[in-house]
Amino acid sequence: MATHTALHARTRALSVVGVVAMLCLSVAACGTGGSSGGITGGPGVNLSSKTISLGVLTPLSGPVAAPIGLPLTKGEETYFKAINAKGGIDGFKINLVERDSKYDPASEVEQYNAIKGSVAMFAQSLGTPTTQAIAPLTHTDKIMVTVAGQDSYLAREPYLILAATPYRLQVENAFDYVVNQLHVQNPKTAILYQDDGYGQDGLTGYKEAVSFYHLDDVAQATYEATDTTAQQFAPAVLKLKASGAKFVFLTSTPIPTALIIGTAHALGYDPQWILQSPAFATGLMATPVAPLLQAEAWLMGNGGALWGDTTQPGMQQMLNDIQTYAPGQQPDYFFQAGYTLGWITAAVIKKAADNKDLSRAGFVHAFNTIGTIDTGGLAPPLTYGSSPNQRVPLRDDRIFAIDPSQPGDIKPIVNDFTGAAAQASQF
Repeated sequence: MATHTALHARTRALSVVGVVAMLCLSVAACGTGGSSGGITGGPGVNLSSKTISLGVLTPLSGPVAAPIGLPLTKGEETYFKAINAKGGIDGFKINLVERDSKYDPASEVEQYNAIKGSVAMFAQSLGTPTTQAIAPLTHTDKIMVTVAGQDSYLAREPYLILAATPYRLQVENAFDYVVNQLHVQNPKTAILYQDDGYGQDGLTGYKEAVSFYHLDDVAQATYEATDTTAQQFAPAVLKLKASGAKFVFLTSTPIPTALIIGTAHALGYDPQWILQSPAFATGLMATPVAPLLQAEAWLMGNGGALWGDTTQPGMQQMLNDIQTYAPGQQPDYFFQAGYTLGWITAAVIKKAADNKDLSRAGFVHAFNTIGTIDTGGLAPPLTYGSSPNQRVPLRDDRIFAIDPSQPGDIKPIVNDFTGAAAQASQF
């Protein structure tokens, strides 16, 4: 009798499971596939409630969080809050699933695996070493990732979206400016770079620039991403000083930038520092190195609207959205970068939705056929194709001086240009 009762209960339970499974298949409410209203769904897409979940892998803690991760993520949040308030993307509301990568590759992989099954794509993966750690997994999962990073390897990855001029080309454009616009022939140059994938992309560009522009390369030095004290940076700085380099390129993040420049000044070494775009953040203007940054540093960055330039519709839209969804937000180009990343991701989703295919394959097809993305002038028009050279959306840069009188503490000293080496670089 007990056996018969247990069998009956198990049969009834299986029947309930079957009914639930059928419901999931009929309306795609479980977000794992199916179709409804002629739209094909997939993981992270709920066709019943019309929501699309997007992953965000970013440093919400640790030394990269405050200067980069937090403002960049806030920019994306602001963009999608505004989109949702306007009815979403083709009626689909966007849900961001945020996880703390700690700017650590192992943590990035852990968090990627934890949410990959419940998101349609990733709206952000911040950092080179972290994104490189998940790149092989995207091949297996066939999931698109918009990257908050500008490493040239992204152009060769079919599921990773490069959103700006690669770091490698930033270095080349910097030395094109020195040689061809300042007319400094055979300048004594050096590079100090973070000893990981991020730094390697800067080094690749530096080596190409040395060959192309006949630079007098007198030193190459590294630091570890875990270095946190002036004493740890002193050996590299002393190497640069001994080399006599007049122009030093820094492939660094903001806190190491401050420690390097401060240590160098204390040791009597004050070259012209050229900063890769993630090497500066507005928070550095509240540190003792602020006067040194103003006097000795240039910052590489992309073109597009300067903060407050409302002649560009994208900037006007962003400022309006800040008033509603991020009141009190101060000028911060990482916030603007995050807002722009949201815009790029939304364009891919919109293309897939218009194609009525919100499956993983649908997002891949949407990106490969999207052509040009217009961000209302927040960035120059971004053009994508399916081959590596066509997946580099921009090759131009703008060079900034550090100027606390300007929004975001930066002021262009050279407007958008593409140097000869950057134009010729092949991916």
